[in-house]
Amino acid sequence: MTRPRMFLALLACCLLVAGTRAVEPPPLTTAQGTVDKADKESLTLRPRGPDGKFQKSVVLKLTGTSKVSTLMPQMRAGKLILAQKDTDAKDLQPGQVIAVIYTTVKETSTLLAAVVQPAEGK
Repeated sequence: MTRPRMFLALLACCLLVAGTRAVEPPPLTTAQGTVDKADKESLTLRPRGPDGKFQKSVVLKLTGTSKVSTLMPQMRAGKLILAQKDTDAKDLQPGQVIAVIYTTVKETSTLLAAVVQPAEGK
């Protein structure tokens, strides 16, 4: 291979590597508190701070990959089994205890996963 061709091949490889640079993943955030309201597009919760007091409400956008489940403890053969049942976010009730994992990109917070306690009376 001649020098100009080798130089062009090396330059092409460098440009290819530079173009496929890894994108920095957005930060993960966790919160626990209670559900304020929920519908098919968003979930509003009141998180508790480290001191146990409620903080300002947080609105989380729901996407097709947001996962919500309800903790369903069961007794099997005398042992407590902690199962989770998939739940639609729109079925959440105000006051339900919830723990969430979410991320924020460009001032939009998106729900990744949530686990809720069963609603009262259910």
